[in-house]
Amino acid sequence: MNELRQQALLDFIRHLASAVTTATFYPLEHTQVGKLCARALESLQQAIDKDSEIALKRVDEQIVIGSKPLGGGMYPARLASMLKHSGIGLLKVSRFATQEEILTLVAGLSGKDENGTRSTENIRLGKLELRYAPSDDDPSATGKRGEAETAEFEDLTEEQINRLKDIYEATRKKKKLHSVGISEIVSSFIAAFTRESNPILALAPLKEMDEYTFTHSINVCILNLAQATSLGIEGSLLHDIGISALLHDIGKLQVPIEVLNKPGQLDDDEWQMIRRHPLEGAKFLINCPGVPRLAVVTAYEHHIRFDASGYPKNAGSREQNISSHMTALSDMFDAMSTHRTYSPSRDLEEVATTMKYMGGTQLHPLLAENFMKILTKFHPDLELA
Repeated sequence: MNELRQQALLDFIRHLASAVTTATFYPLEHTQVGKLCARALESLQQAIDKDSEIALKRVDEQIVIGSKPLGGGMYPARLASMLKHSGIGLLKVSRFATQEEILTLVAGLSGKDENGTRSTENIRLGKLELRYAPSDDDPSATGKRGEAETAEFEDLTEEQINRLKDIYEATRKKKKLHSVGISEIVSSFIAAFTRESNPILALAPLKEMDEYTFTHSINVCILNLAQATSLGIEGSLLHDIGISALLHDIGKLQVPIEVLNKPGQLDDDEWQMIRRHPLEGAKFLINCPGVPRLAVVTAYEHHIRFDASGYPKNAGSREQNISSHMTALSDMFDAMSTHRTYSPSRDLEEVATTMKYMGGTQLHPLLAENFMKILTKFHPDLELA
């Protein structure tokens, strides 16, 4: 970053911190708050220039950009203090951020937003807290290296869960889907994988939540990310695979709950409703801004088997996307492992053995083999028949 852009970034931080301080004492509608937000946006656009976004990390009491402390005096330190007070360790601002979004950030940091500090479409907040690792010659460093607070699967906040539930409920009512909360949850799961957290253990507590379709989608997301990271997939593709998994069953929200939870056998009409959910999900997602195209494909293909059977019919003549194959594996594993009104849960060995022998027919053989490796990695005592 050249000197002009760095100065513009410092100006953005100064205006933002000043806006938060002003909003603490005056209403959000106050003229000065609006002026400071406008100046912050102008400085931000100069700082970003041709980049897509700027990411500011809070490390202890400092603002860091890239791997270097920003410096610049009192305002970065003041912003770091504000972020710390709100439990925020990462602030990502897109070049498409609006003045309204900056005002939302100011409202959260100043305590004026009853919903707390929250992400918007172009301003992303991370709850990850980072600390500097002490140097080797620091006598107080014994036993402290690498003690950074990184995300675990269990760190999915109540706010994130409620936001995702709201998204699902709005979708059930055929309102347009907003992907902000979904993207944030996927990012938190990806962060958990950086310290090799056990994805299988993460499934149990999540299953205690009420809504099966909702909970199942979270579990499939965790399992898809486990598969993808084991294959070396990273970056934006990994993120899109996670979002695709969270949305793979979105079409089921158009199926009546009494059909989804029916304890007995489904009749022909009810089966047709179920079999239409991949198509309905794809049709819904293709019109949702911000949703990756991969999610549309995955929603449509995830019930097409490796041998081209399954549904939708006549859709298996083309090669399926790897995200769809991974979703089929994760979907089957979670479905067989979970107790539902029409199907009891099975133990891990039975599920794994069943899926192992489906490789090459219903399931992609190489991905099925890799899935078994993931299971045995985290469960070394697992015996496959």
